[in-house]
Amino acid sequence: MQLKSEASSAMATTGTKAKPQNEYGTYHVPEGLEGRPAAKAVLSGVPYEPDTLKFMRANAGDGDIIHAGMFFGDFLPALSTALAKNAQLWGFEPNPGNFEAAEKTAKMNKLKNANLFNAALSNTSGQILFKTKDDKGKSLGGLSHFVQEDGDGVEAVDAMMLDYVVPLDRKVSILQLDVEGHEKEAMKGAYHIINRWKPILVLEYFGQLHWINRNFRGLGYERIGKLHGNHVYAVEGSGISI
Repeated sequence: MQLKSEASSAMATTGTKAKPQNEYGTYHVPEGLEGRPAAKAVLSGVPYEPDTLKFMRANAGDGDIIHAGMFFGDFLPALSTALAKNAQLWGFEPNPGNFEAAEKTAKMNKLKNANLFNAALSNTSGQILFKTKDDKGKSLGGLSHFVQEDGDGVEAVDAMMLDYVVPLDRKVSILQLDVEGHEKEAMKGAYHIINRWKPILVLEYFGQLHWINRNFRGLGYERIGKLHGNHVYAVEGSGISI
C-alpha cells in the first residue's frame, strides 16, 4: 500500500462518508469516542504516538509484530506496512465495539497480513471480566479495563494465551502491550514466545524490569528508553536503541 504524505488531507472519502487519514492510512473512528487522544490525533490528520510507531516500524526486521490493545486500529496501517514480505501482524482487542472498528480500519486499508482477534491476552484461556461502558452506559473506548467483579458496563470477554495462538515457529520481533494493567498475565501467557524469540517489549506504563528478568530468567532484558507512555525493553547486547 502506498503511504500518504502528512501534507495530504486529513479526510478521505470511503463510499459517501469521509474518513480520517494520515500518512499511514485511513481509519474508522467509533462514534462518540472522537474526544479520546488517539481519535483526536487521527481526526486531525496525524498519527497517534508517532515516536512509538516510528520505532516499531524501524525495528520490525523480518519478524512478526504482536499488538495488543488495538482500540479502533490506529496502529494497524503503520505496523502492517512496515512488515517484511512474509511477516504477520497479530492484533488483539477485547472490547467488542473497538474490535469492530479495528476490523473496519483493516478492511479499508486492505491489510492482508493482519490477524485480528476479539479477545484479551492472559495467562489462561477462557473468559475474564472487562468493563466496556461507564455507569451511564457510555462506551469507554480505549479506557476499557479489566475488573474482578461483575456490574454495570461489565461483560465477559474471551481470553487467550499467546503461546496457543501464535505458532511457535513464527519469529516475533516485537511484543507491544497496551492492556490496561494486565501486562503480567499477558506476558506469562507468552512465556515460550518470549523465551524463544526474545522480542523487543513495548509495554505501556509497565516499568518493572526486575519482574521481567525474574520471570524470564537468563534472557537479560534491559530498559532502553521510553516512548510516550511506553517502556521499551530489549535483550542486552542487541544493539537496539531509541
